[in-house]
Amino acid sequence: MQPINWDNLRYVLMVANKGSIAAAARELGVNRSTVLRRIDAFQESLDCRIFERGDSGYTLTVEAEKMIDAARE
Repeated sequence: MQPINWDNLRYVLMVANKGSIAAAARELGVNRSTVLRRIDAFQESLDCRIFERGDSGYTLTVEAEKMIDAARE
């Protein structure tokens, strides 16, 4: 497990709020690859999956939803 870069959580929260990588990238003022890279790094540091990708966009895994709820508070 790698050290956690908590700035990456900002990217995770934006995708969770917006539901898509493209929308999160627009809101953050970065490109899609930056968002994906930051999410991948965050997942790797926690050694767990954060999102499931479906037809309707990105949704949080059950484990990640608990973590995100705590971060939002």
